[in-house]
Amino acid sequence: MGITIRDVAKLAGVAVSTASLALNNKERVSEATRKKVIEAARKLNYYPSSIAKRFALNKTHTIALCAFISGEHPLGGFYMPVIQGIINVVNANNYSFQLDIKGEHKNSSTKREILTRLAKYRLADGLIILSHWPLQVKEILDLEQMSFPYVVVDGHIPGIDVNCVEMDNFGGSLKSVEYLIGLGHRRIGFITGPPNQQSSIERIKGFQEALRKNRIDYDKSLIFPGDFHKKSGREGMKYLLSLPSPPSAVFVANDNMALAAIKVIKEKGLKIPEDISIVGFDDIEAASQIDPPLTTVRQPLYKMGEESTKLLFNLLNNKEDKPRKILLDTRLVIRESCRAL
Repeated sequence: MGITIRDVAKLAGVAVSTASLALNNKERVSEATRKKVIEAARKLNYYPSSIAKRFALNKTHTIALCAFISGEHPLGGFYMPVIQGIINVVNANNYSFQLDIKGEHKNSSTKREILTRLAKYRLADGLIILSHWPLQVKEILDLEQMSFPYVVVDGHIPGIDVNCVEMDNFGGSLKSVEYLIGLGHRRIGFITGPPNQQSSIERIKGFQEALRKNRIDYDKSLIFPGDFHKKSGREGMKYLLSLPSPPSAVFVANDNMALAAIKVIKEKGLKIPEDISIVGFDDIEAASQIDPPLTTVRQPLYKMGEESTKLLFNLLNNKEDKPRKILLDTRLVIRESCRAL
């Protein structure tokens, strides 16, 4: 037998009638009692049909951003412009904003539970999902079944059409490597991002396509598997410089790793770009301030947050007939970290 409202009332220490009034948002219940009953319902995973009915009747006037990102430096150079874009659109629509950082959850059941709870207990009118790790269909099934408005930012969900906004990571990577090839570089190293992250996968494909188009062999010895963190940028550059024939140029899958790689190059007594050229990806603020300024791929991060929130408000106002994917262009910003051979 499933959990009933009697179980909720018992755990909360109130009468069944009081629990019913609290869950139906009636004014005859004090706020303290209401919170006690809702917390009991959460603990027991009790989901009465009356809460579902409230979806069509009440609004919280809140937009939530649920971020499955690293708890270590979670609001770095990549995330802040995205969040600022979201906040500005939310404010323009006279809504409140809720940021919920959940860490790098790789367990699908945990992700699903977190997302479902946000929708089930009416904590927001709409949801923006930002995940460092790829999302799966099973993680958003409950959102789909409840017809809860959500948008995926900086990614998509393989196997299902969802509303999402992401970057042209493939095109940005392709442009970067072709730029180096155009400067005469043929031996190009690559410090990748994590192999199971969508943006990283697309950047790897762009790198490979640039080599293929220019008839340059793909040399696995020039590839180092990074993870978007500085430590792997350092390790990757140390590895590439230790090769019997080091690369004349290196493409790094994000600026965070590229900045660490530049430090290693300088520690080795080498000069940029005289001894080695380097290109990053993201164009975080520090990229233009380092010596020499870093050539990198600029992502319209603010626009990504802005467009995802506009799309969510379209869903809330019933202005979207079917799921829409928005792909934003990237741009190569040429600075002083590269030279022609």
